[in-house]
Amino acid sequence: MQTEDLQLLSGLKVLIMYDEPEALDVTKQVLSFYGAEVITCAEVSEGLERLQTDKPDVIICDLGTFPVKGYQFLWAVRNLPMDKGRDTPAVALSVWSRKEARAKAIKAGFQRYFCKPVQLSVLVETIAGLAGKQPR
Repeated sequence: MQTEDLQLLSGLKVLIMYDEPEALDVTKQVLSFYGAEVITCAEVSEGLERLQTDKPDVIICDLGTFPVKGYQFLWAVRNLPMDKGRDTPAVALSVWSRKEARAKAIKAGFQRYFCKPVQLSVLVETIAGLAGKQPR
């Protein structure tokens, strides 16, 4: 990995909406390694509940296996009141590399869009940037 600051995500909460257990586990381990508190969920209702109770700094949402679920989740987030998490920055992960897929995700309210497999160092640095943390 290129990121040398192993505490780059220290103090940050990251909510991951993912329905692939193996990929979820790897992503969770990497983000935890960099100091993040990782909250995981696989269902829209659970994700919305955890968003409001745990108040994460960044959302990561998989659009791979069930893209409708990912878009439903973000649509619901963007329709929450501001104090309930509406403006939480979100990153989309997808298997689709077409420009149209990226444009659709950004239009839906994601701040960043990455094709899988994403370099985990890039994901870590993106999360830190969206949360306002910079490497030391």
